[in-house]
Amino acid sequence: VSFGTIASQITNNSLGVVEFVMSAGASGMAYSIICGQPMAFIAPTGLTLAFISGLFRFCTLRGLPFFPVYSWVGIWTSLFLCLLGLGGSSQFIRFCTRFTDEIFNGLLSLNFIYEAVASLKRNFEHADPMNLTSPFISLAMALITFWTTMKATAFESSKYLSQQVRTTVKDFGPVTIFVFMSFVNTLPSLKKYAIQTLTVPDTFQLAAGRNFLIPINSIPLQVRMLCSLPAILLTSLFFMDQNISVRVVNNPDNKLKKGAAYNLDMVALGLITGAVSLLGLP
Repeated sequence: VSFGTIASQITNNSLGVVEFVMSAGASGMAYSIICGQPMAFIAPTGLTLAFISGLFRFCTLRGLPFFPVYSWVGIWTSLFLCLLGLGGSSQFIRFCTRFTDEIFNGLLSLNFIYEAVASLKRNFEHADPMNLTSPFISLAMALITFWTTMKATAFESSKYLSQQVRTTVKDFGPVTIFVFMSFVNTLPSLKKYAIQTLTVPDTFQLAAGRNFLIPINSIPLQVRMLCSLPAILLTSLFFMDQNISVRVVNNPDNKLKKGAAYNLDMVALGLITGAVSLLGLP
């Protein structure tokens, strides 16, 4: 949801919350059915968002339609991922160590933190310099949400109540806090400060009311072929992200009974990437 809001800002409302939620939901259900390790989940990350931002800026500078280029990059990425999966390339992930996993996951975490801080910073940049009440209240609510969420997740290791209760608080506490803080923002005492919230349409529709299917043949053949170049970069990102994430899930410490299926997971990701690309979804 947060990435959908950021994507709406950096793509001039070409992509939004509806696209991100719909893509994550549909892709997650499809992935759990056709993949080999359904315990993993797929969704756009901050690095994917950065790639979309760069691609949108490139299309704007070159005067190219964003969605056809976006779709062709996704189609090429889908082809590359399927070929990598069918070729058994996931076997090379065994050369990555635990250190590699932690560094990559740390990079993703830093990206999430950066996007959150950047969002709070934008509130101050767009506010009236003579009245910073709204951005400061937004900052306070963000800090309260962060602090209470950290306390909820750490409650499992405390000595209070039973283990089952502590686990329940850890699992459902963060979501409850998000819902509660969202409710607090609707109170009349805070609503008058017009704290910035998510921008979503009143009815179910894609950003700017566009159609689902992208006219992929609306760009020249040469541009379609050149879309394979950024697709190589995106394929590299997906390859590392997918394999490392699934390997973390398959860690013996998790004591999973189901065996690993890295190459099948890669093919599943490739097929889903191609499908959502044709629809212009992230």
